[in-house]
Amino acid sequence: MRQFFLTLLFLFSLSGTYMFSATAAWAQCGCGPCCGAVGGCATVCACTSKKQTPITRDHITNAMNQHRRWMVDIYFKDDRVGQQGDRDTIPGILAAMKIMTNQLTSVALHQVMIIGAMLDAKHQLETQRLFQQLTAEAHKDYHPAEGMCDVGTTVRSLAASERKGEVMAVALANRLTDRQLLTGDVLSTDAGNIGDKNSRLKNFIKVYCNPKDNNMGLDYLCKKGGGTPQRQNKDVNYTQTIDSPLTLKIDLTQDTSDDAQDVLALSANLFAHKITPKIVERFLKPENGQPPEQGYMALMAARSLAAKRSVAQNTIASIVAQKAEGSPESKPFVYAVLKEMGGTTMEEETIKKYLGDNPSYFAQMEVLTKKIHQNPVFFTELYDKPANVMRKQVAMQAVELMQKRDMYRSLLRSEAVFSVMLETAISQQQQKLKNEVDSLRQDSDLFELP
Repeated sequence: MRQFFLTLLFLFSLSGTYMFSATAAWAQCGCGPCCGAVGGCATVCACTSKKQTPITRDHITNAMNQHRRWMVDIYFKDDRVGQQGDRDTIPGILAAMKIMTNQLTSVALHQVMIIGAMLDAKHQLETQRLFQQLTAEAHKDYHPAEGMCDVGTTVRSLAASERKGEVMAVALANRLTDRQLLTGDVLSTDAGNIGDKNSRLKNFIKVYCNPKDNNMGLDYLCKKGGGTPQRQNKDVNYTQTIDSPLTLKIDLTQDTSDDAQDVLALSANLFAHKITPKIVERFLKPENGQPPEQGYMALMAARSLAAKRSVAQNTIASIVAQKAEGSPESKPFVYAVLKEMGGTTMEEETIKKYLGDNPSYFAQMEVLTKKIHQNPVFFTELYDKPANVMRKQVAMQAVELMQKRDMYRSLLRSEAVFSVMLETAISQQQQKLKNEVDSLRQDSDLFELP
């Protein structure tokens, strides 16, 4: 565009010089306006035109050179601003274009700086927003809900209570077995079956007798004893003695409590009501280096019966162990769960009657798997942060695994009980088959004699 503008300006200058030179030729040739173009002098004013032709050409050449110098050196390249003491001298196009280029460059750079500053501010604000967003998410995700604290504090002594219950189950099972085998310091050791029943009868009259039983026929016995109404018939009432309470105050390593006495009395009525009589010593003395057949057959039969009973006794011992008093560490937190559910109407004494003084493993699992989810606050806290909801889900899965483990152990005990029941049910058929085999063995040589 600049070259096109300069070309037009150059042609316009040439056109003006040519017209000026032609007019001078007309004047020197004496030609008037009638001549018209310069070429007309060749015919009408030939003599004058031939003399003036070199002058015209020189003039045109000089004018062209002067115009070119002016165009290039002054009009285009003149940058003498301020050099001749004239501060108002207008610079040439080249200098003006340099000034304009500098101005445009400065403006462009300034605009680019503005754009860069805007980009820097944009990235800075975005980075600050990202940090603030991550900070808010961290505060949100790492701020646990109150429900998680309920689960964490309630479960804190669960393992200790479970281990304590396992020891309790072994101790109770051993005591029940000792009673049948007349072992140790149990009451049946000295007098056998008679001493066992007499001690149980005295215990019944003293603690469990109810005058209204036997069609009001126990009034005479109960007048000579009888305990509190709360303990009447607990020696035969499984629901009242074991099933209903969440915590039994039993610790066989300490002094015997009322709950322990009730459980032992119930187990005596459930298993081995008539214990195995004591085998006379002379039937166990060896004869010719071998024990008498009558004595050791009776001993093996008694032990076989005790083994079968021990399978059923293990179930009762395991249930009682789960409900035995647990570790006291979780007591205030388990109590707090029920206190929150009941509000001001839930007194600590009421909670104590329900959960016991030191909640058992069974009571803690009851709260973790059932009661804690019956609180309306549990559902309102589900409208919480996603991280806390996931934490609660994981906690519930953990408690579910513990509950499934308890169910698995219960199924194993049930399987063992059913196996013994089946073995006992077919024992008569086994004996019948044994008798038939023995008779065939005596009548033939089919079987090898021992």
